[in-house]
Amino acid sequence: MTAIQVKDIGGATIDFTDVGGFIASKFLKPPNETKQLFDNAPNFTFRDNDLMLCTYPKTGTNWMFDILMMTLNKSAEPIRQNKLMTMLENESPEDIDKQPSPRVINTHYAYRYLPLKDMRAKQIKTVLCCRNPKDTAVSYYNHMNGVKYYNYDGKWADWLPVYLEGKMEYGKYTDYLLEWEKAIKAGVGCPLHVVYYENLKLNCDKEMDRLLKFLGVEMEDGLKQQIMKMCGFESMAAKEIPKEITDIFFKKNFRIFRKGQVGDWKNWFSDEQNAMFDEMWEKEMKDSTMFDFIYTDPRPSQ
Repeated sequence: MTAIQVKDIGGATIDFTDVGGFIASKFLKPPNETKQLFDNAPNFTFRDNDLMLCTYPKTGTNWMFDILMMTLNKSAEPIRQNKLMTMLENESPEDIDKQPSPRVINTHYAYRYLPLKDMRAKQIKTVLCCRNPKDTAVSYYNHMNGVKYYNYDGKWADWLPVYLEGKMEYGKYTDYLLEWEKAIKAGVGCPLHVVYYENLKLNCDKEMDRLLKFLGVEMEDGLKQQIMKMCGFESMAAKEIPKEITDIFFKKNFRIFRKGQVGDWKNWFSDEQNAMFDEMWEKEMKDSTMFDFIYTDPRPSQ
């Protein structure tokens, strides 16, 4: 395991940890601890009533985590936990085990690194959340520019080409999606529910009904509406994050909940960048159907 710096095309560097052929986020942890968390992830042991949340970075993790926790608790009250407390690449199994049930175990790791043996043995209900790839890229850039442990202050135009090459943490979004698609076709081996960020934004009521059915949770419409409101972007963005946390993790004026919009990528991509992205996406995802089941077509060429 090694602390590494990846350069954007302008020469600005981003801090990561290479755990042996896989670039992981350092989360303010030393490389040996990051490596240990990565190695231990496939062997994680679930409780029977745990849920698993799988997301590529910046595709709606915080949003889905809060929705799932409130749904499991059948309460629209703000939850005490946050996703980092039960995140495989942030906390040890021993520390995650200290969290009370219900728990939503979550990770950005690719499918092959998941604790699949126990997920299948205990039939852990799993939610996979996906998002428009261009909005994902914009959100990811702002995240890396605003979170201190990356030590990055580069420009969008210099960051994007390196991101598209998959040289940053967690690799390519296309690889992440295609690996999941292959697994879905072969059979994941545990109950799986796929949800799209855009669908949640455009028809949250319908998506909540789908989710409740998958989870086997009965809920009065009034409580469902309250949870939807509490988990809406405006409510989540208004939540006060303790100053001791913001001072450690975030640069001045950075907000973890930035915009939460569908289609904000149009305010960032130049025509040249758009064409470059489209060429990559169509080449690597040309046979994929991962984004066919969505209320508005998020394909970058549209």
